[in-house]
Amino acid sequence: TIPRRGVGPSTIEALGSYAGHRHISLFAAAFEEGVTQHLNPKQLEGVQQFAGFINRLQYRAPREPAAQLLEDLLTAIRYEAWLFEHFDTREAESKWSNVRDFVDWLGRKGTEDGKNLIELTQTIALISMLDKEDPDFDGVQLATLHASKGLEFPHVFLIGVEEGVLPHQSSIDEDKVEEERRLMYVGITRAQRSLNITWCERRKSGKDNRVCEPSRFIAEMGGDIRMNDRKNSVPVSKEDGRARAAGLMAMLEGRKAPGV
Repeated sequence: TIPRRGVGPSTIEALGSYAGHRHISLFAAAFEEGVTQHLNPKQLEGVQQFAGFINRLQYRAPREPAAQLLEDLLTAIRYEAWLFEHFDTREAESKWSNVRDFVDWLGRKGTEDGKNLIELTQTIALISMLDKEDPDFDGVQLATLHASKGLEFPHVFLIGVEEGVLPHQSSIDEDKVEEERRLMYVGITRAQRSLNITWCERRKSGKDNRVCEPSRFIAEMGGDIRMNDRKNSVPVSKEDGRARAAGLMAMLEGRKAPGV
């Protein structure tokens, strides 16, 4: 950890050995009773203080503005002081200026987009992935609705748009559907050329199967959407299936399908 928080290599090695034996993460191992047999009191204190610090940040992240949380994080770890203690003044000032620029940008972005720190990190991860995109990449890129805010894609597929999922059941129970409706709008408006929405007829719930209903948000989109009724559709031949698959691949690749 930088700055150091009393968790050194020997502590990590001992904690890792215990975590490996228990087949759990290092973080989970820090809170288990059995770890006291593998770390001395000083090591245990450092690990649990650090893990508790992370837990508090994790609790605050979805509840507080990103700007405030980041400022509190920098203050708590005394990062500015650490830089000036370990680098000459000019280099420390340069590094701290970079940190301030990034933190200030995150704070503004969070305020402008209405995103908390978790949502911001998801967005940045997605942007980084897109920036490094291989032009020859042949696959599907997955993202949450929150992470996709501010981004656009030629073709978008919204999966599992059904009652209890979008809107989420807890939002329905608490009569807080409006926020879910805004999320649906975010998903719809990410599409530049085509938008496909799917839902399940039934889902596995424990040992039982439950019947699913399309989300109310689909009907709210209006009557100009094209619906595919799988139950009443004529069975597709293998030839037609291959042609449709080729057409879909051509659409995703931005070219015409064979014979079109």
